[in-house]
Amino acid sequence: MIKRQEYIKKLRQYWIQNEVPNITDENARFLRDLIKIQKTQNMLEIGSANWFSAIQFWLELEKIWWELTTIEFSEPSQKQVLENIKAMWLENIITSIRGNALFEIPKINETFDFVFIDWMKRRTKDFFDLVYDKVKLNWIIVVDDVIKFKEKMWDFWEYLEKNKLEYSILPIDKDDWILFMVKTKEDLEYRIEKDY
Repeated sequence: MIKRQEYIKKLRQYWIQNEVPNITDENARFLRDLIKIQKTQNMLEIGSANWFSAIQFWLELEKIWWELTTIEFSEPSQKQVLENIKAMWLENIITSIRGNALFEIPKINETFDFVFIDWMKRRTKDFFDLVYDKVKLNWIIVVDDVIKFKEKMWDFWEYLEKNKLEYSILPIDKDDWILFMVKTKEDLEYRIEKDY
């Protein structure tokens, strides 16, 4: 098997040279810490890029019984994802889906304990709404780049306020901040009550 650290370094170099919109090293470390602390077992990633983020998640997820599903719209990017998965011998553990997450998420019949949203900022609200009921109680949703692209995500911010959902904005790195949320019973009850 290819040496993991060498392969991660190769991916990172490719990302920098080709300006691939991957997460930063600081965000990667923070998200890995979350995975470790929460003992994540079933994770969903929306927006794979060239798989640098997913391989970071894998470094923690591999330590326990786990699964990772990642969705990517771009055919060239997903091709790289599949190549990287094969190179790391992870075909039976990681599910890579190519398509528009708006149509692919409803097809998924699983529930997750960690969802990472990092694609098409103007559709963040729609992604969030689709995954919310697929996230287990007391587990995590993280949205990347919430300050830099705040104007593109205006309806997402309105959605959070309207549904009185609690969240934290964390300045993990200088590039941008992330939104961190734990799905609680109180959040769920409010949404149900509002819908009726």
